[in-house]
Amino acid sequence: MSKLGLGLIGCGWAARNLHMASYRDLFELKAICCRTEDHAEKFKDEFGFERAYTGYIDLLESPDVDVVTICTPASTRLEIIEPAAKLGKHIFTEKPLAWEIEEAQRSVEACEKYRVKLAVADQYRFFPHIQAAAKIIENGLLGTPFAGLLESMIFFDYPAYPGQKRGFVIEQITHNIDALRCILGEEAVDVYAKMGRSPSKVRRGETREFWDTITITFESDCVIQLFNSWDCWGYNVDEESPEGRMHLECDRGTLFLNKDESTPLTAYSADLGGWFTPDVTPKLRRDQLEAYGTGESMKRFIECIERGGEHPVSGREYLKTLRIAFAAYESAGKNMPIKV
Repeated sequence: MSKLGLGLIGCGWAARNLHMASYRDLFELKAICCRTEDHAEKFKDEFGFERAYTGYIDLLESPDVDVVTICTPASTRLEIIEPAAKLGKHIFTEKPLAWEIEEAQRSVEACEKYRVKLAVADQYRFFPHIQAAAKIIENGLLGTPFAGLLESMIFFDYPAYPGQKRGFVIEQITHNIDALRCILGEEAVDVYAKMGRSPSKVRRGETREFWDTITITFESDCVIQLFNSWDCWGYNVDEESPEGRMHLECDRGTLFLNKDESTPLTAYSADLGGWFTPDVTPKLRRDQLEAYGTGESMKRFIECIERGGEHPVSGREYLKTLRIAFAAYESAGKNMPIKV
């Protein structure tokens, strides 16, 4: 079977370090679009695309483009997705799908209307240790999960995109929420949250949240506490930081997850008589995880296009994660639990 034709819209950090780093060999590289002609031409030449555009409609109207990857800011996604769907392109987009739930819903509905596939690059669930943890829980090796703690603490200060009012929860913590849904194999029923920003962020007039604590209750009454911060001095991205560290308590054991290359997953089983280290393959460094997860997600997307079926993070599935995030925003604003 011949390779699908790829069109890439946006040529920033994510396009280069996640998308082109992980799946460019899976496609015929047809077209790149970037607002700046010089950037578009350089990206085209570097990665071997056939054409470069500065307008995304020109790319979308290309008959040899089957799949469009969108790596532009979230505020632009709906305006690209609607014409892409109408023109019959399958769409793989960076997260978040939109800054507001209503726009995300419109994107999903457009793709369903024109019968094209839509998937969101929420890649954490494809990390090897997340997949291994999900299998352990699914197989009941530790019994029933009932409580857990997930931490994500780094220092990451970056300027807001134009029009961006939301921060850490929708930008980063949706990854962790989707990973929890994957591991537990069930959906959230209510959320209670607090969130804010450090005094220094308040003084500079920042409106985005830079830390949050979120309590999520799932269908089986398992309660997971998330504590997350982009304001944690001393911990940088892709270094040894408590980013994505989790313990999950079950009635016959405990599961520990982190991003450590040597032991990303450890467990205690009462039935097996103590500690053991589950097999996690492939072995990856912390700085390799996101590109690997993006590549695995795209492989699944291609399978869905060619063989049918739904992607694990299809647009419709991603809305479930977004609803948890927006329930957290509502909870923090009203200081009360919110049903999902």
